[in-house]
Amino acid sequence: MITIVNTQHKHIPQLVQHQQTCFPDLFSDVWMTPEAFESQLRVFPAGQHVALHNGQVVGQSSSFRCRYEQVFLPHDYHGITAANMFTNHDPVGEWLYGADMSIHPEYRGRGIAHMLMEARKGLIRQLGLRGMVAGGALPGYADYEARLRPEDYVAEVVAGRLVDPTLTPQLRIGWQVRGVLPNYTHDSAGHGAPASWLVWEA
Repeated sequence: MITIVNTQHKHIPQLVQHQQTCFPDLFSDVWMTPEAFESQLRVFPAGQHVALHNGQVVGQSSSFRCRYEQVFLPHDYHGITAANMFTNHDPVGEWLYGADMSIHPEYRGRGIAHMLMEARKGLIRQLGLRGMVAGGALPGYADYEARLRPEDYVAEVVAGRLVDPTLTPQLRIGWQVRGVLPNYTHDSAGHGAPASWLVWEA
């Protein structure tokens, strides 16, 4: 039995390890730290969720409220999330920003992402928000980077002619693609990676 609950402080040690397990290829300064999880719970506890199996964290979702002009202008992950601290959360923002959603590798394919997405949708309805926005990683793009622009790669995935490990499941659970966010994330050398610009309207 997998359950979705709001994140609590007691989950933070597990969440730190969960990030490292889910994203082993990220540089350590991109992982969410205990301080970041503490800040997220402080500024917007309602937007933080975990998926639990026998008390263990197997999935995680983090989000905050923001204004239209924050999310519908080009942005990058570091800036929009205030370096994972969510201190730019706007208590009266009309949109939910999905900063992160991750599923433990051993639990993928069990519908946990859908369950976490439904928790976000429930929060949006409860608060009367207009919808949610997110930047989605494109892990499959590296194999096509030499011959496709990010926009063309995303269009091929949306059309079903290519499969991306992240974007394809996101489309299945209700996200729609608005465009591409260039240089959404950066590695330690400053190299940028594009992301899909995702929107779900209530």
